Amino acid sequence: MAVLSAVLFDLDGTLLDCIVPIEGIFIGTVERLGINVTETGKKDVAENLRKILLQGHSPFDGLRMLWRVGHYLGMVPHKRAAMIVFAYRSFRDAFFASPLFPGASEVLETLKGRGMALGIVTTRSYKEASYVLKRHSIDLYFDVIVSRDLVGRGKPHPDPVVYALRKMGVCPDQAVMVGDMPTDIEAGKAAGTKTIGLTIGIFNDALRESGADLIAESLLDVPRLVDAL
Repeated sequence: MAVLSAVLFDLDGTLLDCIVPIEGIFIGTVERLGINVTETGKKDVAENLRKILLQGHSPFDGLRMLWRVGHYLGMVPHKRAAMIVFAYRSFRDAFFASPLFPGASEVLETLKGRGMALGIVTTRSYKEASYVLKRHSIDLYFDVIVSRDLVGRGKPHPDPVVYALRKMGVCPDQAVMVGDMPTDIEAGKAAGTKTIGLTIGIFNDALRESGADLIAESLLDVPRLVDAL
């Protein structure tokens, strides 16, 4: 059995606590433009957004959904465009302001102290991911950042994980992928890595069914579970 020497982390909802505000931003954007949204409508928006995320898309892809919502609500194109701009700015600001999950820095410090290579595999752009990591002073822990603009296909395809492993000089059976979404687990498994599912997000049921090697109830559990693999 190969000895693990690298840990790859998803960013949103794994290290960064930014999943919860997403639904509110989209709904708030519609309401800000004077459109009343019923409780059923809010649930529909939330459900469709979650489906977009579960398919491995960036939350920014939800802007396309919001455009369709505007069309459904009978909004003229220029008002729909204003809605998209406002939603984009709101989401960008919320992402940049999102805190780390408790214990994130300690977990990275522990793993790095063991000589582990660390990487980020995210649907964010490289610029966005780098900015947030530097803002929280954790950028120096990572040997590689693989963003959506560096590979042709993102998670759940294995491409970003394979790219990260190649850059780190690590074989798949020496690495573990950690994430809060089924797409993280699917990408890791397809690339040949071990996987740890993190149930601190909004996709816990789907995550438990994803076939992860181990499930962590807290980010603080990750170093112990890495030892168990």
